[in-house]
Amino acid sequence: MASHTDLVARIGEAGAIPANRPLDHARRIITAATIGTFFGTLAGILFNMGQLTLGATMLVFIPTVIMVILLVVVWQVLKTPRSGDPVPVIARTLATAESPYLRYVKSGANKGLIVPVVVAPADGSEAFRSVILLRETEPGKQVHDPEVGTLMALQQIEPGMGELANIAEVTPEQIELRDRLMRRPRILSNNAPALPMRRGVLERTPWWAAAQWWGGIAAAGLISFGIILLLA
Repeated sequence: MASHTDLVARIGEAGAIPANRPLDHARRIITAATIGTFFGTLAGILFNMGQLTLGATMLVFIPTVIMVILLVVVWQVLKTPRSGDPVPVIARTLATAESPYLRYVKSGANKGLIVPVVVAPADGSEAFRSVILLRETEPGKQVHDPEVGTLMALQQIEPGMGELANIAEVTPEQIELRDRLMRRPRILSNNAPALPMRRGVLERTPWWAAAQWWGGIAAAGLISFGIILLLA
């Protein structure tokens, strides 16, 4: 298996598409506003503890409850829009000289190891390269590189994009494709083009995403703090 010294970085050069769909904006702003409302309410209670009655103290939590309900709606109820249905694929792990230390994600909810792969869609469309994140299954238990050439049944979340995810049920087409790749690995070239990835909704890149995030926290915090001042 051929490898580049910086294969993950090379795949990353395909670019990242901003999370700029209407639901992405809503999720980013409402998540930030929920955080701001909570901390603004907490600060307001501590600042005005002597002036708030028991009834007023109960009322000040209403905005936080409303924001939590909105948070559940935008993340759990509303479905992420796609430009097409997910595509079942077979991904094969690639070799890279980049150290696991450089490829390890140590912060955030999704901790784990980034691994480069080349992907063959089961529908016969063009192969591509991407990366997957092997997540920690237990806190603090570090993930190690799988053997180069390991085949995985996954799904391409959105046609034309590089994001991959686990698939609920392996399809017959994936089983057939996996068997063919085991017998004839050269039919899938390691030099397929890389596809861009869509940025996470809560990433603060580009600048307008950061403005929505920090502006949402600040505005919601000030509003909730001001409501408590009025009640006090």
